[in-house]
Amino acid sequence: MSVDFKEFFGPGNDITPTRVDPNLQLILENFMAGIQQRQVGFLPRSSGGRLWWYCFAPTPRQQRETLAILDSWIGPTFSDLPRHRGALNPADPFDAALAAPVRPLRFEVLPRPTAGSKAAGHARGQVRDALLVLSKLLNGRPPSEFDAPRTTVEVLDDLGHAIAARDRTVALACLRELEATADLDQANLAFLRLRVFAGLEDWKAVLGDRDLDHVLAMRRPLSVTHVIQQAVYARWFAPYDAAGKEEDLLAAVAGLPAALRPLFSGAPTTSRAQAVVEFLIAVVDDAGDDTLNRILDEAGTIEPGLSAHLRNVLHLHREQTPQPTVPPEVPAPLDQFGAPSESPLERATGMMARGEVQAAIDLVLTLEPSLHAAYLLLTCARDLQSPQQAALALEYISTHHLRGLIDGASARLRDDLAWLEQFTQDGPSLDWRTWLEALDGDQGSAALAAGPEITDAWMPLSSDALTAWLHDASDEVLGKLGESGGQFMAAHRDIFTEDGAADLSERVLAGLALSGKNSAGVRVQTQALLDYLLSANPTSAVFASALEWIDLIISANVSAVTTTWAIDVLQTATATSAAATSPATVTFFYKITNTVRPFKTALDPTDLEAIKLIAGELGIGVPEDLLAEQAQDADPGAPYRYLQDSKVVLYSLTESATTRAAQILRILVPKIDIETSAEHDGSSKLAAQAANADVFVVVTASAKHAATDFIAAKRGARPVVLVNSRGSSAILRELAEG
Repeated sequence: MSVDFKEFFGPGNDITPTRVDPNLQLILENFMAGIQQRQVGFLPRSSGGRLWWYCFAPTPRQQRETLAILDSWIGPTFSDLPRHRGALNPADPFDAALAAPVRPLRFEVLPRPTAGSKAAGHARGQVRDALLVLSKLLNGRPPSEFDAPRTTVEVLDDLGHAIAARDRTVALACLRELEATADLDQANLAFLRLRVFAGLEDWKAVLGDRDLDHVLAMRRPLSVTHVIQQAVYARWFAPYDAAGKEEDLLAAVAGLPAALRPLFSGAPTTSRAQAVVEFLIAVVDDAGDDTLNRILDEAGTIEPGLSAHLRNVLHLHREQTPQPTVPPEVPAPLDQFGAPSESPLERATGMMARGEVQAAIDLVLTLEPSLHAAYLLLTCARDLQSPQQAALALEYISTHHLRGLIDGASARLRDDLAWLEQFTQDGPSLDWRTWLEALDGDQGSAALAAGPEITDAWMPLSSDALTAWLHDASDEVLGKLGESGGQFMAAHRDIFTEDGAADLSERVLAGLALSGKNSAGVRVQTQALLDYLLSANPTSAVFASALEWIDLIISANVSAVTTTWAIDVLQTATATSAAATSPATVTFFYKITNTVRPFKTALDPTDLEAIKLIAGELGIGVPEDLLAEQAQDADPGAPYRYLQDSKVVLYSLTESATTRAAQILRILVPKIDIETSAEHDGSSKLAAQAANADVFVVVTASAKHAATDFIAAKRGARPVVLVNSRGSSAILRELAEG
């Protein structure tokens, strides 16, 4: 909040802070310091014998809250608040200069001074003292439960929910919180940041991360290598791979920066991106036939035709690579018995150096035990992070009694052995199934305590398995899921977005409600699950049940800072055909408006417009007390006036938010030409909309990465407004900021 104090105490104001009573001078200094620190503060203005106080608040929400408090704190006894509601006087040049960029509240102290009367002096003293006490109370309030410091586990859970909902705003806020408060070193923070960008499918952010060079140069978890591989695939290979342009693939890998060549992990591939990246790097690095054939075999199990596609790339490479004719290949030197002098251990070391860690492990397991063999096994097993290979390596070390040699060797080998023992610890292998089982058992389970560096490697449950578990789970277990299920939801997001999965979303909403948890993660997850549920054509019973659970979630999460979110959820729930035919919708409307009523001063003008719009659709009256706080001179359409006579397109694959935002903008800006779109990337209609719109808005939380790139390409030099959160308010907020 920027206020020019010299200008405020300049022309039009008879008060000079350095010439007033020392007591008042100290009060003014405290007020100005508070305003500079983004706190609520008050400044006086005297002109022609009259006295006004101006209230500066850092946000519109705090301004509305303060106006309501001033009603009871100062009220009609000593002010004109009931008549003017804190509005500035546009005809007053002094007020006109204050209207931008900060719009304060204003009230005059009453009664005005008259000859022989002491009432005005008494009123001025009372008001000054009251404002001093009020500012201390407002600015000295302890943080609410929404702002209080949180544990690392709580932040990580919210981070999982944010990734599941593709809410970049909340995800990055969680990252900042972890960077400021969590006991994580720079390497682990970098690993976590890359995983978050991958969860948001922001591959440009992965490749542009400030610590990427350091990550590439260090030993890192296999899941982090896979994240970078996916980013490389999206940036260099995906267009050519999808189009079957094998020559272009070879050209692209030849142009890959040298720093990214160490991405060859030697680990089994499980996705198309991994297989393509590993194979292309292996091809240009002239890896052995064993490695190439292994990747080709794995590619055949990933997607039909992928193995043949990669084999064609290999043939092209060999055709294009000049074959040496002179000098002839020098045979490997032979020992005294005529055998190659390179030992098996040396061959295994070379395999490891080339990234062929699987082949290196297989070879070492057949050799005589030695410290060198133990070194190769520990290094390769840690890089590969395969439970099966790790178990074989540990068995080899134990069988051949190599532990003593390792203990007497380097600290790195001892650390690798400790990791191997932890990785292969006795007991059930950790995965999402054991994690779910732990919800109904020991809360101290290793599965429940697993962080994202561990859970990222777990294979998601099948849709059938997850469905069966959710349907069988008790209310108590669902509540535990709602309490700590952020990472679980991030791993299984795709199941909830499938057609016909409405009942699954309803069950998770029940879990969030039963947990009674309030956090940013719960709020974004609620909005996302409601979107998924409505897009899956829920039955009337499932829809009504979901509304009941959402009412409980909102009750636990509502505050003066979350009212807009509550109205967003109300808008989403009532923007579909399911709402129009369900008697539960009207009940839900009244429940939500009653829930936000204690925080009505925090409702912004677009929230109020949304309430009026929904009430009109439902054919019911607007709760008048919610509208009473709206300033008489308020113009809710002012931030959007620049859109007048413009062609605006709002794009999202879930249409409830764009539908509501478009409806509100048509009310606030009557001459706007606005469309909503949920076209898939590549369609001719989407291409025309992107090319012809003056303003194009993409809700990235509900849009495929390919569609965003397609739109950006069609826009050319014209910008695309990216909205990183769900809900109509996020769209309106971005547009209001121009």
